[in-house]
Amino acid sequence: MFIPAFFILLMLQFGGACGCEDKPQVNTLAVVNGVKITKKELGSQTQGIVNQLQEEVIKARNGELDRQINSFLLEAEAKRRGLTSEKLLQLEVSDKVAEPTEEEVKAFYNQHKERMPGEFKSVKPDIIALLKAERERIETLKFASMLRGAAVITVLVQDVTPPANEHDLDRVFVKVNNRNITSRDIEQSLGPLIYKVQQQVYEARKADLDLKINDMLLDDEAKRQNTTPQAILTKEVRGKMPVITDQQARDFYEDNKARISKEFAEVKMQILQYLMDREQKRLTDALAAELRKNASVQVYLLPPDQPKSTRAG
Repeated sequence: MFIPAFFILLMLQFGGACGCEDKPQVNTLAVVNGVKITKKELGSQTQGIVNQLQEEVIKARNGELDRQINSFLLEAEAKRRGLTSEKLLQLEVSDKVAEPTEEEVKAFYNQHKERMPGEFKSVKPDIIALLKAERERIETLKFASMLRGAAVITVLVQDVTPPANEHDLDRVFVKVNNRNITSRDIEQSLGPLIYKVQQQVYEARKADLDLKINDMLLDDEAKRQNTTPQAILTKEVRGKMPVITDQQARDFYEDNKARISKEFAEVKMQILQYLMDREQKRLTDALAAELRKNASVQVYLLPPDQPKSTRAG
């Protein structure tokens, strides 16, 4: 059944980044020339990213539980009145939202015009849409509160935690009138989101792990050559850096003009720096690939498994 976006968003706010608990990993993430790299050796910044994502999944699960309660109550009320859910929302939410007046739109513009991307006339439709969306949100909250006040809601679990095993999927979190909402309901709904954020956790760890592997191999090569890692980098990276010309910067600007809102003169130095950084990364990656050819590197960090619903075939 289709539920309008503003109702779905009622109690479910994922923020910029989605949330997900960590995929279990072995403690040893890699072995480089016989030396182990463990999870605790990853940087604090990486662990901070992982912790943030783990915190967001807690919010996501609790938000999804609230969303499912609201959706069930909406469907039940619509059935009782002999309406579709869409028609009920129109009557109880959309029809109660007043169109913003010209004065209200202008007042909003004047209050926020420093952050507006254009003149009043060009942004007026967006302001109207924004004000209406906020009013719909408030009416939705009122309607959801009314539905909840008339329902029998029994909360059996305070914290919506992930299932520890298959049996845990049958845990009942909340009873809404005659309906049980279980861990399985939450996990199935959040499956794609959980996979997406597990992938983010994996990519953050992999980037950190790759840097550590490269540093270890560079140290080993420096010892073999009886020199320093810095000397090797100077020779293989800085010594091979090409000269980035103004014409190359101009060509880059012309190729990407649609995404650059400033004149070339304003962004020239930024483009030159970007092109130099890109070349440095290319040479650094080439050096790392060469070092790995003659090294023994086993990586045990595993990517997440795709949810069954998203697997091909």
